[in-house]
Amino acid sequence: MLRINLINIFKANTQFNSYQIGYLSFNFGIFLLFSAPLVASFFLIVSLVFSFIISKKNPFRDKINIILILISFFMINSCILFHLQTEGNYFIPNSKLSTPPLIGLINWIPLFFSYVGFQYYLKNKNERKTTGICLICGTIPILVSGFGQYLFNWYGPLEFLNGLIIWYQRESSNAMTGLFNNQNYAGCALATVFPFLYASFLKNKKLNLKKIINIILIFLVILGILFTYSRNGLLSLSLGIFIMLIPKKSRILIFSFFTFLFVLFVNYFINIIFNINLIPFKLIQRLNLEDLLNDPRILLWKKSFNYILERPLLGWGGNSFSTLWNNQDVSYFGHSHSMPIEISIQYGLLTSILLSTLILFILIKSFRLIFLDANFKLINFQTENFFERGWYAASVVILFANTIDILYFDIRISLLTWIFLAGLRNIIYYKEIDMRI
Repeated sequence: MLRINLINIFKANTQFNSYQIGYLSFNFGIFLLFSAPLVASFFLIVSLVFSFIISKKNPFRDKINIILILISFFMINSCILFHLQTEGNYFIPNSKLSTPPLIGLINWIPLFFSYVGFQYYLKNKNERKTTGICLICGTIPILVSGFGQYLFNWYGPLEFLNGLIIWYQRESSNAMTGLFNNQNYAGCALATVFPFLYASFLKNKKLNLKKIINIILIFLVILGILFTYSRNGLLSLSLGIFIMLIPKKSRILIFSFFTFLFVLFVNYFINIIFNINLIPFKLIQRLNLEDLLNDPRILLWKKSFNYILERPLLGWGGNSFSTLWNNQDVSYFGHSHSMPIEISIQYGLLTSILLSTLILFILIKSFRLIFLDANFKLINFQTENFFERGWYAASVVILFANTIDILYFDIRISLLTWIFLAGLRNIIYYKEIDMRI
């Protein structure tokens, strides 16, 4: 009997220690994700290994996971069949731009596994809140590198650990890119983190040092998005604010209004003293209707539909848009600037519809459980629900950003996308269990 008890205690302690290692690795990976994605990926992989080893939940009981397996099958099938039909010539014979279609699956199938594994560390509100806070802390290098680049000409690329960590600090760009290679990535990252900052601000009712730091970070994040000149970033920020204000309350709207006035006030004095505009009017000019209608992505979308119609069922295989477009057109584009369209081109309409429907189901179902009561009426603000709202808003923001552009092929954005979806899936799963009880 004593021997059996000792074995059980050993197993329990081993499981507890394994969970701690996995949980710490997961959140440390989240903290490093923006500034050191390769290092962060290592810690996230470690956390995934532990989650699959110690998790008792059967992934095949979740119908969403079965659908992801089906989508994976369609993607692999699309790449292999098209490869066979073209006798080994990818897309366009003798094209130097051609890339093996199977390489493109790296952007999807490993992330599907990540979605399943990361759920283990996002089971309750406190775990999701911790992840949100780690993400906020991980945003500080974006702000430091970005403002250093934009205001003080700190240009790169800056390399650490023999190139393992690279902060791009693009000198050729007039906009703030920070440690990212492109301003739209920086704008998306900041807009994605903003709902967590807003949730933290709403949760702390007393004016203390923590709240002052929170207000400063909110101001810097908004300013950073403006400095990127990214329309995607600005629209994503607006969408995040709109979701966080559901249902609208007068005091929050008043706070938002006075925050905007404060930004204008600070901009006025800094412009007088340093001749620097904090409000980049170039961004405002880019939002006019004429500029939007002449945007190159409109042409990309129109031509993309022709590619889809040529092979609607199976698509052209992974990495196909770049080869198809750049073999015929002068201006280089690496993707179609819309993820649903891109998936339709690469893997066919059926795959795109399945994946889009799955994501919409998660968004609609989680919205119902976070924002609506049993009578389908909007729930008023509740302190314990702020970070749940922030999690939902961040999820919508990053998905929206990839609908009007494609930022997913940056590992930081793709990992965050599936981490957010994993968190929403857990909100649905555990709230439905509570409702049954």
